[in-house]
Amino acid sequence: MGVSAEITSIKPGDDLHICPACGYEYGFHTSFIRLNAPKDGKTSAVKSTRDLYRVILICPECGARFDAGWRVSFSDEESHVVLAATFLH
Repeated sequence: MGVSAEITSIKPGDDLHICPACGYEYGFHTSFIRLNAPKDGKTSAVKSTRDLYRVILICPECGARFDAGWRVSFSDEESHVVLAATFLH
């Protein structure tokens, strides 16, 4: 089955390994989508000092994609996980 174009927001509980769409129980693949990435694929003339990426979970069984609100920044020196504002209380 192909990967879904739609990305559904989910809130992780104590354990996030079961696909809410099809019930697959063995976890997810991950992909990264750069925040503020241009939709036409062209690069911006102004480069951000810190690119942030959305961590997207992909069900290997049904192809459904999910955004749990996790953000990550990659650099040459080290990677940093960034807490998404949507989960701050």
